[in-house]
Amino acid sequence: MKFAEINARFTEKVAEYMAKGYTINTASMGGSQGEIGKVDLTNGSEIIRVLLDNFGAPCTRIEGKYYSLDGIKLIVGRVTDDVIPNSQSTWQTAWNNRLEVLHSEEYYQIGREKRGGIKWYGTKAEAMAQQDKQWRRYRIREIKDRTELPEACKEVVLPFIRRQPKCKSVRINEIKRIVKVLAYHTENYHFKEYARYTVEVRGQSFRLH
Repeated sequence: MKFAEINARFTEKVAEYMAKGYTINTASMGGSQGEIGKVDLTNGSEIIRVLLDNFGAPCTRIEGKYYSLDGIKLIVGRVTDDVIPNSQSTWQTAWNNRLEVLHSEEYYQIGREKRGGIKWYGTKAEAMAQQDKQWRRYRIREIKDRTELPEACKEVVLPFIRRQPKCKSVRINEIKRIVKVLAYHTENYHFKEYARYTVEVRGQSFRLH
């Protein structure tokens, strides 16, 4: 789903309470606690907040795998702070983290942000499945992107090899191969590509720094 659909769900929850006779409680909606948006409604005796906020878990371990699970949550909650309904005073604060949660929905970001700032959202399972698929694609690509460097490069890396433990006497003809691999890591929840170099000698592999 797109953000427009999340906006529609937010609107539905506001409309649901307005259909019950609730009106917007304007004075308690001032200021920001970092949320995307909020609407406070009251029936004269209580205040209900419909809240849209971000959540993020950039490194979540599930069954031995790590996932970046972030997205948007929709919360409907009863205000528990001492805020008077229909008051004109704006000094009263209804804290988001003190709401009595009556309803919540989570929309997990699926994939990278698209061109133009468009993001896609879905369930937690859909977000995990997309990341699994993306990692499989990267692994296949990594295998294809393994390149053995020419013989001339062995002379360049020889001083590095001789600085490694028990390799002080290594001769250039003992260097089996130097391999360049395109590898990947996550940065700000996105995959980034970088080159990794390894040298194989005497049955060992050393990574160039």
